[in-house]
Amino acid sequence: MLKTGMMSIVALLGVYLANAQGYQITVQIDELQDSTILLAVHSGNNKYARDTAKTDKRGYAVFAKNTPLAGGMYILVAGNTQLCEFLISDEQSQQFTIRYKKNDDAPVEVSFKNSPENTAFVEFQKFMGKRQNDARRLREQAQKDSMFRTAAVDSMKHIANEEKEYTDGVINKWKGKLLATLARSVQPAPPAPELDIPDDHPQRDSIRWVHYYQWEKNHFFDHLDLTDARLLNTPVFQPNFDTYFNTKIAQHPDTVIAAVHRILDKTKGSDDMFMYCLGHLFNTYIQWKTLTITPDYAIGMEAVVIDLITHYYLAGKAPWAEKDTTFMRQIREYVRFNRHSLVGLPAHDLQMQQLTGQYTSLYSVQAPYTLLIFFDTNCGHCQKEIPLIYDTYKQFREKGLQVFCVYIGRDGPAWQKFVEERELDWINTWDPYETTNFREIYTVQTTPQIYLLNKDKKIIARRVTHDLLEQLLPFYIDKKAINSPEE
Repeated sequence: MLKTGMMSIVALLGVYLANAQGYQITVQIDELQDSTILLAVHSGNNKYARDTAKTDKRGYAVFAKNTPLAGGMYILVAGNTQLCEFLISDEQSQQFTIRYKKNDDAPVEVSFKNSPENTAFVEFQKFMGKRQNDARRLREQAQKDSMFRTAAVDSMKHIANEEKEYTDGVINKWKGKLLATLARSVQPAPPAPELDIPDDHPQRDSIRWVHYYQWEKNHFFDHLDLTDARLLNTPVFQPNFDTYFNTKIAQHPDTVIAAVHRILDKTKGSDDMFMYCLGHLFNTYIQWKTLTITPDYAIGMEAVVIDLITHYYLAGKAPWAEKDTTFMRQIREYVRFNRHSLVGLPAHDLQMQQLTGQYTSLYSVQAPYTLLIFFDTNCGHCQKEIPLIYDTYKQFREKGLQVFCVYIGRDGPAWQKFVEERELDWINTWDPYETTNFREIYTVQTTPQIYLLNKDKKIIARRVTHDLLEQLLPFYIDKKAINSPEE
């Protein structure tokens, strides 16, 4: 039995946690009794539960552990309802109280005790929300009334100046806290300086486009602190990061590689931020399926992956990854099997034996375009794909398309039967003893592997499928526009 005057369980827990530098977050929700609530955290584009608690008959609950929470933006959740968000900046600010109150005729009221930063965060959200609503109403009114547009522009500038003044004050007052980092993150990038180009300059539009593109590319992260790992646990970082790499830079490997190095250099002040950004970029581009089709090439992002592997993982800059021997072996193999056959590189010549026993070479094929095909007679996908590609080949062979087809197996009779039954009257070859090292040079780990080469035997496209070929050949040979598969 507890004696009169003995400290309460909550008070004792508070003393213990204060000494242990953990967290104790007391929650009061008047309208929610005997219910389970969650403490969750933003992480990238997702939210993850970190702790659970149960409210008592008065609506009180306590989240507490002797291990501090990582810095970030956290969420109180009841059932499927997100109640409120709050900030954790450091280990010294993890003991406070949240009061959540619903009002019948007023907005939800959220208040904090012993957390000045979160009290300021509530005011920050209210201020920015009101300014954003004001700006939205101005835009809507300007769209409806052209006479109002000039006044709307002036009002929008006034709102922007108010936001800048307010966020500057928050940044200065809460320096070092997550609130300051968030306030800085919502500030717009500095505007590009105007160019003095005569209106009659023949390249005025293109010069202006390049100028603004370069400016936005180089200044997109000016207000996002890439050394503050707490941003990883907010809804701010991931959308900006993905927007930059998906829409703010040209989708070409050389451009992406330059951007990767520039952004990763900005994270050097934070091991956690560097590790996250490197891992996220690697996972993004190793799974990249989209091709950028130019007048010369259909380019994927394999070169980006190879650059990430060689400049970071294999250069000793990612020591955490070195503990995973399977991963390290796989990325070494990726480089080994992809570095020789990237789009834009000259195709490696192959001396191969034909069905007649005579030898021929890839470079002996004189044609504007050459398909280099690696297949196996036992490959079910090859059995479906090769006849489709042959039908396409017949449509374009009079226009300069040739095929150099390589059987990768060692069963000569099976190969001959495959060719004869399908009447494949293109250049059929094999290398039964694999003296040409074609598997490593041309990434022949699975079949079919198909490359499109130009007249100089440079690789235009790799990992070509029949569907892709149906798009590329009309584009390159007939000079027709690329259409989507639906069209």
